[in-house]
Amino acid sequence: MRWGLVGAALMSLIGGVASRASGQSAPPRDSAAAALAFLEADAQTYLQRMLEFRRLYLARAGWADLGDRCNVGDLRVFPRDTASAQQDSVQRLVERMESTVIARGVGARLDTPDARSLLRVIVGWEAGIDRPSWDADDPTPRRAVAAGLTGEVADPRSDGCLPSPLASDTVTFVLPGFSTMAFPGAPEIRVKAYFGPTGQQRARDEFYTAVGSRNPDAALSYILVAPVVIWRDWALVGVRRPREQRGVELGAVGNGGAAYLFRRVAGEWRLLSVVRSWGS
Repeated sequence: MRWGLVGAALMSLIGGVASRASGQSAPPRDSAAAALAFLEADAQTYLQRMLEFRRLYLARAGWADLGDRCNVGDLRVFPRDTASAQQDSVQRLVERMESTVIARGVGARLDTPDARSLLRVIVGWEAGIDRPSWDADDPTPRRAVAAGLTGEVADPRSDGCLPSPLASDTVTFVLPGFSTMAFPGAPEIRVKAYFGPTGQQRARDEFYTAVGSRNPDAALSYILVAPVVIWRDWALVGVRRPREQRGVELGAVGNGGAAYLFRRVAGEWRLLSVVRSWGS
């Protein structure tokens, strides 16, 4: 249900209760103001709760030592939680944040500048063009590790680094919740996108028209960005990386995927948590 429908229902309810209590018709302007005040107070309660969850989450977090070779980025870990019960408590904490964003933001519009800026971050990260910063209280910004197979790897024959095998390939996205976007640019990476609820089928049709007719066993790999839920300065993004052959996904999880929790700080979407991830 959209926020606007919830607000309208609450306005009607509050106005009706006031009318019955006084025996008169409640002033519409006062009823609307009371409803909006109630909704805002309710939202503020959940926002404060989210910040407290974040504080507890970061209090247990640390950083993995990945070295400084090949621009590996930073990886958030939880070294203080060695017992399985403690690990479970951290997972439950981030899942509570996840469920709050879903419950409060489901149905919110995605045709907004905030949603587009978030999508730009996700596309840039998944395509290996750029990486988000971690949401942290550290004074020095930290960049996330590369998503999927987009990062550099150490050259076993020297002290140098090898580029990602995807660095010169086309990265295909399916974006059901969006109609268009301005992609981040990088000369060595080409991004192709299919928008709207029919985007996935159009991506398949084009691939098999262009490639499948010549090679029936060719595999289509793409990145599906959905669902995307935004509530205030919080967002949850699901990403799947299917790999299909003749329209059938190969393996149980394709090329893997993840669910990301983001927080907007000073106009920038920063990664708080990889809520869950799965590999191929």
